[in-house]
Amino acid sequence: MSMQVLLIIMVCVVAVAVTALVAIFGVQHHLDDRANQMSGGDELDRQNAEELREISRKMDHAKYWPLP
Repeated sequence: MSMQVLLIIMVCVVAVAVTALVAIFGVQHHLDDRANQMSGGDELDRQNAEELREISRKMDHAKYWPLP
């Protein structure tokens, strides 16, 4: 393989990795924001907010992380 092909493959791999990281952190941020909005509501909203925070924390602890 030529160097240009290897460079294109490397750029594609890096682009996919960056996209995956941005997606994971974007979902986590969205869950946290949604939980903060819901925490001021009634009892059901507060329970749902706690569940959203739990999901977000699991993402922090690598339970949904694609890498070991």
